[in-house]
Amino acid sequence: MIILKCCSSGDEAYDDLSTDVAYMLNRKDLAYPVFFETGCLTRWEAAWSTICAEACLCLAKITGCNSQEESSALIKEGFDLLEVSAKTLKKKDGTIVNGMAHSYYSRILSKLENLSAPV
Repeated sequence: MIILKCCSSGDEAYDDLSTDVAYMLNRKDLAYPVFFETGCLTRWEAAWSTICAEACLCLAKITGCNSQEESSALIKEGFDLLEVSAKTLKKKDGTIVNGMAHSYYSRILSKLENLSAPV
């Protein structure tokens, strides 16, 4: 839902932006079962952690103008989430489990890297 709100806002601040930022930055306290990760992978061809990383990316783009601290925290959280994705999407021998999900993961990783690069 966060991704949709960010996209529909035209990457501008929206009414409950601060609530969404707080939620994404405090998710560590929430215990998501393993089947969230694999269930999303089989149903939507995307790891749950990659979807959450995209939400962090979207929020970081919006908050970057107002709060560099929040934006940096969201970017860090996005990278942390993508570490989970990498473990989900690749076997120990490096074989990719799901090509479409890995492509989505790579796109979000690239965008986060570009957003975090010094200007």
